[in-house]
Amino acid sequence: MNNLFLKAVGALINFTAIFLPKWNANNSFKILSKVKRAGISESGMVFLNKAEQTHFECEGQSSVLYKWGNGPKNVLFLHGWMSNSQRWLPYYEKLDKTKYTMYALDAPGHGKSKTDYLNLEMYRQAINVALSKIGAIDTVICHSFSNTALTYTYLENPEIDIKKFIVMGSPTGMGAIFVFFKEKLGLSKKSLQILSKKVNQILHKPYQDILVKNLLKQAPQQKLVIHDKGDRITPFAPIKEAIENTLGLETLITTGLKHDLKSEEVYNKVINFIERPTNTL
Repeated sequence: MNNLFLKAVGALINFTAIFLPKWNANNSFKILSKVKRAGISESGMVFLNKAEQTHFECEGQSSVLYKWGNGPKNVLFLHGWMSNSQRWLPYYEKLDKTKYTMYALDAPGHGKSKTDYLNLEMYRQAINVALSKIGAIDTVICHSFSNTALTYTYLENPEIDIKKFIVMGSPTGMGAIFVFFKEKLGLSKKSLQILSKKVNQILHKPYQDILVKNLLKQAPQQKLVIHDKGDRITPFAPIKEAIENTLGLETLITTGLKHDLKSEEVYNKVINFIERPTNTL
């Protein structure tokens, strides 16, 4: 049933691309930005309710910034599409909150935020508001789509005060997301052309330049890349190519964890990287 619904959405977008191109340009992007919100478990709600919570809006879009602990170093966790901040509970349990203040952001359309849409520009704006509220960041930890959002944030402003990056289960860029839409919805070439033009009208940089490999190559900060060989959501092959051609990276390549990357090995690797002094590998 879910596949039938997706194909129906794709058929609508393809039809309007031919017969109602102006409507398509204004509305297909909005349709594809609509979020199916993932639920929060009981244990996740307990975890989130332990935090100091700051609800804020940016250009009409709602986000939530969570804060745990009072350590002198700040770490920020950013979730992916159809996720929320409860995914960071295992890291909360391992992180020393007397040494670190832990932050996590519910992006628009996710977790406890009140709106139902998310796109790359919305996420960039939410990240910038979070950074302005937190101040200097020792380490930012991203999973899935948030890597693209952080890459966009960095490329738009390379002077952001972040000392270390952790890149987990990352798509290569927006092009990979278009491929996903094409395969799942059966979008036509014309639909994709209209969509890509609309995206570039909204973004401050061409989406073709917003590639995680550009973050890995251009950012001088310490970086850890974690990816699973069997990830079907964000395939490993292009990430493998990116890390093989980039010096100075630390990596953890797993097998069998798929896109979620939930294991003690991953949790411990992330915590150890956070705790390592800056500028030493």
